[in-house]
Amino acid sequence: MRRIGIDERRARLGVRHHLAIGAKAATPLQAIGGVVALHASDPASVFLALHARTDPVDVKAIEQALYEERTLLRMHGMRRTLFVVPTTLAPVVQAACATAVAAQQRRRYGKLLADAGAGDETTLAEAGEAALRALAGRGEATGASGPRPGSPPGCTRRA
Repeated sequence: MRRIGIDERRARLGVRHHLAIGAKAATPLQAIGGVVALHASDPASVFLALHARTDPVDVKAIEQALYEERTLLRMHGMRRTLFVVPTTLAPVVQAACATAVAAQQRRRYGKLLADAGAGDETTLAEAGEAALRALAGRGEATGASGPRPGSPPGCTRRA
């Protein structure tokens, strides 16, 4: 049986992660595919990591993959950390860790609401259902989306 040493393993990882000379990815999607996900808690980290792994793509190409083509998705993963993953892997990340994190956070925030006398987990669930209804009615939304005619009071974009 052939044994793979540390140097060869590191070289293979450099190629797979698109960090080795001559192994740069052509697109943001290809670059992230080599590492499964990129840390995204700081928005700049995604752009820096992709710049290191590609024949430099410009900011516009990364934003296009995230916001227009939607081939990449920013989502919570382990330990409430944001990651950018290919949308094809989002269900895997969701099932592997995000669902459990969401349940834990729902309990935590429900307790915070109860301690503050502002509701409980039921209040949180009702707010979530209202948000889903609003999204269904709107079709889509981003954090920068402004209010839609007929939106409930208080649903305004902040400067």
